[in-house]
Amino acid sequence: MPPGRLVQGSRRPQSTASTSTSAHNGSDLPPYEPPSHPMNDAGRQALANITNNNAEMRKYEDHLSKSATYLREAVGAINDTLFARKSQLTSKTEKRRGRGESEKGEDEAELEEYVNKLNGDVTHLTDEIEAALRQVIDYRAEVQGGQLVLGSVVDQVQSQKPRRERPSRKRKAAQRVSDNSDEEMGGVHDEPDEAEAVEAEDETPLTGVREALHKARESKARQYRATSVYDRYASNNEYIAFKKMWHDAQHPEDQVPLPDATTWFDNQGRPIRDGAPAGDEDLIIEREVQDLTCKLTLRPFKEPYANQKCPHVFEKTAIVEYLRGTGGKAQCPVCTKELRIKDLYLDELMLRKVKRAARAARESEDRRSNADPDDQVDESLLVGESTQLRSGRASNEIKQDDSE
Repeated sequence: MPPGRLVQGSRRPQSTASTSTSAHNGSDLPPYEPPSHPMNDAGRQALANITNNNAEMRKYEDHLSKSATYLREAVGAINDTLFARKSQLTSKTEKRRGRGESEKGEDEAELEEYVNKLNGDVTHLTDEIEAALRQVIDYRAEVQGGQLVLGSVVDQVQSQKPRRERPSRKRKAAQRVSDNSDEEMGGVHDEPDEAEAVEAEDETPLTGVREALHKARESKARQYRATSVYDRYASNNEYIAFKKMWHDAQHPEDQVPLPDATTWFDNQGRPIRDGAPAGDEDLIIEREVQDLTCKLTLRPFKEPYANQKCPHVFEKTAIVEYLRGTGGKAQCPVCTKELRIKDLYLDELMLRKVKRAARAARESEDRRSNADPDDQVDESLLVGESTQLRSGRASNEIKQDDSE
């Protein structure tokens, strides 16, 4: 049966035997006929109930949000590991040169070979993770557009009007037999009324629900595919957060600013790994100066919270107390944007930077107090700070009643 073809229950093959008999006799199935009557009130109400049921949509939204979070944490973790191994290799090389040795030792040669292989593996995995995130964003767009699709189908079904009853095939066959008999007996066959013929010719067939759904989905998909990759991904909050995490894992010490979003894809819509195209060095002008202190407390961050309205970050307790004191919403302490408690969220990228700065301070202190510093890399680097965020995420969430 061709896709999208509707067959009424009374005309659906009832058994294998009957199907075999029809095939044996050389007779074909009757041609498809569109619905002759619109959906009744009970059917319309049932269809409207599906459209108004958001519980299933929320389940999909939750799954997609978790998928985006896991992908973001994964790209941070694997690039953290690569950076840690590269740092370990650099440390060994510098110490060897400091001793005046030109030949690599066996340990250094093995580590160098391992780092080269790891670099290729991480690059490949990063590309796969990035592609998976774009697919998650596509799925989210499909889910969010599903409500509009269902709504358009409901509107189309409810606008359909009843059609005048058409004679069945049996009645048509009986009429033809009667007409033939009249002709054989010399009777005169009445021509069909001209108005009826025009009305029958102009009557538009009713569209079935399944056919309407397929057409609406395809139309929505064409609209989405027609948008640019910048609109689909580079302006998407989840993709922006992903790029920030990825970039920070690649440049944890250099403080290189993230290239502009317009450079994330080439003219063919393919992602550019490092953001700026090769030879476009002017896009990166200066190192970024990162402030790890809260503008309200003037102290280093412990739980940095960003918001969806402006780029400023504050300590969780400070910004929540500030907003609660003004009824749950107020102007940003730094700019003129209006903030609400429900706009706040944990800034995982800032938290990574805070933890990295604290670790660097501890290591610097250890080097000053220890004449023979440990040659080994902190094992926490190999795990990656991004994977440690999940354990503390529940404790960092703002209470639900504050989001109203």
